[in-house]
Amino acid sequence: MSVDIAEAAGRTTISVGRPQLVVALRGDTDVDLPIVVRRPTLRDAQRARNVLRSGQRDPANFIVALEVEVAIAAHPASARASVGAVPTDSTGSETVRYIGTPHGLIGLIRDIYAAEVADAVIITPLDGSATEARIREEVIPAFVA
Repeated sequence: MSVDIAEAAGRTTISVGRPQLVVALRGDTDVDLPIVVRRPTLRDAQRARNVLRSGQRDPANFIVALEVEVAIAAHPASARASVGAVPTDSTGSETVRYIGTPHGLIGLIRDIYAAEVADAVIITPLDGSATEARIREEVIPAFVA
C-alpha cells in the first residue's frame, strides 16, 4: 500500500508497511529476491510469509516471494494439454501451480498480493518457451508501473 503526500517541491510516495508487488520469471537476473518460498497451497504460503515477516523492523523493505509453476495458453484446454506429460515434482518441494489463460494468471497474481499471501511472484514455466513468451508479452507488462 502506498500513500501519496504532496510536498512543495513535488509529489513523493511513502510506503506504509508493504513493498510494491514484484512479478518476474524464474532466472531473470535483473530481479533479486532473497526469500522465495515454495508451498503447495496459498494458505501455506500465507502462513510462511507471516512467520518470515513477523520479527522484521522494516516490513516495507522485506519481500517474501512465492514461486508459482505456470502453463498458460489462449485457451485453458490448450494449457492443460501442454502439461499433460509434465510430471509433478517428486522431491516433495511442490509449489502452487496455475494452468489456464494469461488473464487468469494476472488475476491470481493480483489476488496473491491483495490477500497478503506474498509480496512478489516468481513464475516458473512448466511447458517451456511458449508459456515463457506469453508471460513476457502479456503477464509481466500488466504489472509494470
